[in-house]
Amino acid sequence: MARSHEKRTTPRIQPFVVPCRLIAEPRRLECFLVELSVRGARISGDEEPPPVGSRAVLEVRLGRQVAHSRLPVEVKWVRFTKAGRHDFGVTFVDVAPDDQKLLDGVVEEFRQRASQLA
Repeated sequence: MARSHEKRTTPRIQPFVVPCRLIAEPRRLECFLVELSVRGARISGDEEPPPVGSRAVLEVRLGRQVAHSRLPVEVKWVRFTKAGRHDFGVTFVDVAPDDQKLLDGVVEEFRQRASQLA
């Protein structure tokens, strides 16, 4: 049996395509959130992301919210795709309790909907 190189320990929503903005002062990158878990996300965009280890703020509208959430993140990995885009993984750091509750709810709602389709 082949061994998995998967390091994630939390379920993730995939595909999950939502426009977002990564703020890594002084830059503001327009991107797409393409995977989401309660602990982190994969983001894709045309611009080069901040280097691994950088801290930034992810602005994204989650769930039924009208306003954008501002989630502090740390860049964990970066790669250039065959399609000419930049993919990068982030983990959420020091997330406020209300934002964590929102993340938990969005992931759970998605999982419930997916189980109804199966």
